[in-house]
Amino acid sequence: MMSTSVSPNKLTEKEESGAGIRVIARSAKILRTLNDEPKGMSLGQIAVKVGLPRSTVQRIVGALKSEGFIIDGPSESKIRIGPAFFSIAAASLSDFRDPIRPFLEELSEDLGETVDLSILSGDRVVFLDQCSTREKRLLAVSEIGASFPAYSCAPGKSLLSELTDDQLTRLLPQTLPHLTEETIPDLAKFIKEMEIIRQTGVAYDREEHTDGICAVSTVIRSLPRGTAALSIPMPAQRFYGEEKAYVAPLLRCRDKISHSLGFLYR
Repeated sequence: MMSTSVSPNKLTEKEESGAGIRVIARSAKILRTLNDEPKGMSLGQIAVKVGLPRSTVQRIVGALKSEGFIIDGPSESKIRIGPAFFSIAAASLSDFRDPIRPFLEELSEDLGETVDLSILSGDRVVFLDQCSTREKRLLAVSEIGASFPAYSCAPGKSLLSELTDDQLTRLLPQTLPHLTEETIPDLAKFIKEMEIIRQTGVAYDREEHTDGICAVSTVIRSLPRGTAALSIPMPAQRFYGEEKAYVAPLLRCRDKISHSLGFLYR
């Protein structure tokens, strides 16, 4: 009778399956941990938080980084959630996004500009949907699933204005990373602008994230999944001197969305 043996160094199919499941579970735990820390974490901090050896965390992080789920953070030796993660998150929110899209399309066609829908994830804005006009002219567009530092863009400012000053202080650094010459340089000045946005309900981006691009934004509150931002980005040459003209159509669109979904804006 012939007998078969398994090499001590070779995993059985069942063992390989179990190992794969463990890697997926550990990867998910690392991603959840990083998603709760918008400022990023070091490998050592992640290892402590998830209860895994640093070497194991390093291997998993390396694989996640190669796929774009994790990127290097703004601080040395820190990593944070990457664009691939946000892209998948945006795609999963179709039930949130789809009822709002007709209103984005209407506003985009009325103004001849791009209109964006976005949400806040930690200290970053994630773009869920975008409508662009059919007019053949220079437009400002962002990829769906893309994420920007919230302090640097109009939708981010709108969403951050919903937080208290104490929450902003815990979320953002005292010195804000410089993106353009117009980026607000520190938290104290940023909080002063938050006070104005809370009073007016409107936020502006005057080339603070990208040179040559400006935007106006407001928040849509009381949505089934929380709060979102409605924004109109555009080339700077069509913005300066005309920015106030975009406010009334923007706020009317916000109110239409709120009423259509059964929530009164307040």
